Amino acid sequence: KSCVLDGAALADAAAVYRPLGDVLGAPHYFGHNPDALWDAIGEYHGEAVEIVWRNSAQSAARLGRAFDDIVAVLKRADAQGRITLRLE
Repeated sequence: KSCVLDGAALADAAAVYRPLGDVLGAPHYFGHNPDALWDAIGEYHGEAVEIVWRNSAQSAARLGRAFDDIVAVLKRADAQGRITLRLE
């Protein structure tokens, strides 16, 4: 199972959280913030998930601190073997 994020097309942090919430089967009230993302990852018990973030440098420039916060959660989850993260 994979989630491909295209940094060239992501306008804001909400545009990142929506597909992440979808791939993780987050509930409809999923909050668009790092804590909610961490909770969704922790509560996910489906097949392995790979998150590929293409054009991540564009997202970093556009989203600033929000990018850093999201990536920090994803890297921590990757380090714990909960997901696989590829930044391109």
